[in-house]
Amino acid sequence: MNLYIWSVIIGGCIVTMIPRVLPITILSKIKLNKNVEEFLTYIPLSILAALIAVELLTVDNKFSIQGNSLELLAAIPTVLVALKKNNLLLTVVVGIVSVAILRFVF
Repeated sequence: MNLYIWSVIIGGCIVTMIPRVLPITILSKIKLNKNVEEFLTYIPLSILAALIAVELLTVDNKFSIQGNSLELLAAIPTVLVALKKNNLLLTVVVGIVSVAILRFVF
């Protein structure tokens, strides 16, 4: 491989790692306010909820409930298990099995 390809690979690694490592390194040295710490705990949950909502409620980049009716039906038992059991692995398994059963039946 030539120098250009290696420089692109290494540059891509650096650009990818800086936004991930730098905040963790800086924030690990600083004592944050309790309110800020509590706020930061909700960020992964909100990102996951946004990703799921987009997947469930859009078809061809347009808002649609009808296009994803099977996935919306599968989301019902998945959300119930998530709220009741608070177990991520069980929630994922219930979601996968629900979609598989609904796709097999319909």
